[in-house]
Amino acid sequence: MKYIEKKLSNEPRSLRACRSTPNANYDDCNKADIREALLDEQGHICAYCMRRIKEQPRTTDIEHYVAQSNDPKLKLNYLNMLGVCNMSDGKPAKQQHCDKSRKNQILTVNPLDIRCESEIKYDLKGKVYSDNDVINNDLDKILNLNLPRIMAIRKRVIETVRDSLKSKYKSKPNKTWQKSDINAEIKRLKTRENGKFIPFCQAAIFYLESKIARL
Repeated sequence: MKYIEKKLSNEPRSLRACRSTPNANYDDCNKADIREALLDEQGHICAYCMRRIKEQPRTTDIEHYVAQSNDPKLKLNYLNMLGVCNMSDGKPAKQQHCDKSRKNQILTVNPLDIRCESEIKYDLKGKVYSDNDVINNDLDKILNLNLPRIMAIRKRVIETVRDSLKSKYKSKPNKTWQKSDINAEIKRLKTRENGKFIPFCQAAIFYLESKIARL
């Protein structure tokens, strides 16, 4: 999960107009406008699992972090909206993840809170977890982010970054990894390219930051 810097200035005009209309509800909103704003804001990755999401073909749904049923006042609040993947829609319950698995359950982990990045960890098998039991339950049970197919992608992303750095030292087997090389790779992973983050980037960033801590 990657921290999302939410800004009211990113809110689409159509949503502001809808909110100012008497008796307007969520179904009256221009959803395409909202999805586009969320994609731009999040760097085109899912707010929960970090996989690539798009508008065309549409693989993005609008998630209310605080469910509309839990607080109807937030249903038209842009600061409560996230872009999430919909690739598990229609799958059996055990195969659903992100908001499809969550439904209206309350979460503690929050991609809108900068602390989410320090509270979440990844192992070399691609498992996402937390030392906080409540957050760990959010990740593993409520959002179901440790499905084998998702873990496999995270594992591959970590391995790709690791192998790329290893190749720098292939001709120098006795030379240890340099912090400058690792930091350069972290910077690349934290930087958008054409407005997009690399999918599952935070898993690789965690691996590299852990590597630096051990040097």
